[in-house]
Amino acid sequence: MKLQEAALLRGWIQGVPWDVLGELYLEDAERVDVMRAVKQLRKTLAVKAGRLGLEADAQLWEQERAYTQDWTQRALRSFSLLHARPDPIPQPDDAIGRWLPADLIARLSAIEAKSLQTLADFINRQGGGWWQAVPGLGQQSAEAIHEFFRASEPDLGLKLDLSRRNALATGSQVRSQDIAPLERFAPPAHLAGQDGSNRAPVERCRIAAGNDYEAIVAWLSLWNDGTPTHRAYRKEAERFLLWAVIEQRQALSSLTTPDCAAYRRFLADPQPAERWIGKPAPRWSGQWRPFKGPLKPSSIRQSEVILSALCEWLVGQRYLDSNPFIGLSTQAFGRRNPGADRALSPALWHQVQAFAVTRVSDSTLTDSQRALYRRTSFVLTFAYATGLRLQELVNATVGDLKQVSTPLGEQWWLEVLGKGNKYREVPISPALLASINGHLKDRGLKSVGYITADTPIIGKLRGEAKAVISASGLYQTLKGFFQEAAEALAPDDPLAAERLRQASTHWLRHTHGSHAVAQGVPLAIVRDNLGHSNIATTSIYVHTDRDERYQAMLELGKK
Repeated sequence: MKLQEAALLRGWIQGVPWDVLGELYLEDAERVDVMRAVKQLRKTLAVKAGRLGLEADAQLWEQERAYTQDWTQRALRSFSLLHARPDPIPQPDDAIGRWLPADLIARLSAIEAKSLQTLADFINRQGGGWWQAVPGLGQQSAEAIHEFFRASEPDLGLKLDLSRRNALATGSQVRSQDIAPLERFAPPAHLAGQDGSNRAPVERCRIAAGNDYEAIVAWLSLWNDGTPTHRAYRKEAERFLLWAVIEQRQALSSLTTPDCAAYRRFLADPQPAERWIGKPAPRWSGQWRPFKGPLKPSSIRQSEVILSALCEWLVGQRYLDSNPFIGLSTQAFGRRNPGADRALSPALWHQVQAFAVTRVSDSTLTDSQRALYRRTSFVLTFAYATGLRLQELVNATVGDLKQVSTPLGEQWWLEVLGKGNKYREVPISPALLASINGHLKDRGLKSVGYITADTPIIGKLRGEAKAVISASGLYQTLKGFFQEAAEALAPDDPLAAERLRQASTHWLRHTHGSHAVAQGVPLAIVRDNLGHSNIATTSIYVHTDRDERYQAMLELGKK
């Protein structure tokens, strides 16, 4: 602990006011910044005490300050003791409970990693996606473990191998010939694809794949583990492989166009249902099933697009001889306008905004609850104004905001690295910048320009300033808010309420595009803001044809 930090903590123990502490030790930092600094120092001391086996001292620093002389003396003695003792050095045989938080220890108990050495060995066997094999452990928790090993490597002598190989590639978890996730599925040898009838000559193959499973793994390796794209593509590939082997009794690399047509019909009604359909369950659970129910036509079409891309890539890598999806008719799918269907009308959008305002100002709620609604209100504004995708929303940082001087004056733009690693810039209006600064202030942070670049624009309301809200956490927050708003609307407008119950984060992106086009924004500008590669994609927000037909039929009834 640095001398300035030690002096800050001693001053806090002795009851020096927050403002004075900031003036003396933190360059006139604001009160909330001083409180955050002291809290972090207390946490550091609590962890150190725990690692030294000083449980009473650890409890002292985990609890809030007591304004008594006895507490002050105990705290000063404990601080002097801990400050004088050297930091403990981790050893490979140390129990993981000595070095990792209790919530992580509970989850890691499933893999029986008792020591740091056994935990490192497990991670290195599994590779970069090791955490997916641990029930209840997420990627963010895994990153905390990675950071511990990186920081301790000089003393611990253990290095993690987080290369791109993972449980999919190593095959260490493959152990079932029945319904199972891709990483645990083992097709019978004669259906694995070594001798598939649609295989290209083996000597021409450009990838290290001897069977269909390894070919799928090679394709999935093009996307980072844990990303929405990787999860979506893995889901479709594993469904297709499972169906080919279990229902068709063929290798994936032996399927023909008629087989693909049969798969289309299967997606519309997965049978037998008891084998294929189940409630959501973790991938490691025996209750896991590939489907929640029959797929809608739009989802079937999406599945075919992804699988056709898989097969086309395998043809390009000279693993398959031809793409069986190429000859599949698309006439079974009617034309639809997903952009319009998933956009909130201007009237409904205003109702959603008004509901958020009422919750923010509801005096019956606690301060913490109102703070959560203020963040939700900001997210609605930010997502609607920018049209960002879910992952883009949680990835956006203050450092992505750039100020540009133009003949028209100063402008703010948000740099976005979007789907497919495509770069784009999104304009940020003065009003939206003010909303961003308001949200930062709500989190106890300084405004844009006075805060570190890696601070997330949308962040957690509690914890460290750089704490990032997960994509699933943000999705569930907005989904829950839409459900709540729907309940409020239901008595007066049940149809609008039912529509709102279907809404999700992505609907805000569609609402942005739909409203922009309706207000006369040129398609090319909307395309660039949304990051579409083709203006034909953006044209889903053009309602002219539908509006004209609707108005024409209204006029018909008047004659």
